[in-house]
Amino acid sequence: MVLIAGIDEAGRGPVIGPLVIAIFSCGSASEAKVNAICKKDSKQLSAKQREEIFAQLKHLGKINFVELSAQNLNTLMDKETLNEIEAMYMAKLIKSLDGDVNVKIDLPDRYSWVFAKRMERYGVKKYEAEHKADENHPIVAAASICAKVLRDAKIEEIKKEIGDFGSGYPGDEKTIKFLKVKENLLRATPYTRKKWKTLETIKQTKLTFED
Repeated sequence: MVLIAGIDEAGRGPVIGPLVIAIFSCGSASEAKVNAICKKDSKQLSAKQREEIFAQLKHLGKINFVELSAQNLNTLMDKETLNEIEAMYMAKLIKSLDGDVNVKIDLPDRYSWVFAKRMERYGVKKYEAEHKADENHPIVAAASICAKVLRDAKIEEIKKEIGDFGSGYPGDEKTIKFLKVKENLLRATPYTRKKWKTLETIKQTKLTFED
């Protein structure tokens, strides 16, 4: 049976929390239903809408994913770029599927030829990759929704442990305010990406730390 699959990620930019890369695959019998419920990518949906679609997708196909924690990224980024890391794990997810698969990917690199070289290094040549694939192809939107829901669940777990830090993105004032409190920063260290300029900027402006 020929499968169709989409790959996308959630959490590429945050300074706090994991990066989740998901692949959603299904057979032709489920394609029409997936197309009907995944008309928008995850960013255009509310949390409730994403959860409802995610619940349906679990019955329409298969969801495989990899969760790269902040600690994983800190270690990997000592040697590789984020784009290289994404390509590495996207290739692994493609290889995790059995049979003939038509894969569409939301392109992480600026240029498709750069991404193609990365994927070739990991033994994957058969796929289609383009910018805004999550907006143009329902199967990639499905992967986008899966990645976002899975990551959000992990974020809620982390918040229960260290407190509410907002979205974790550098542009979120709540996140920055949280990290400027010394006690919060120490508590958040296991979940913080050290390679992000945001964290370095906060550490360099010690006088702005709140007690």
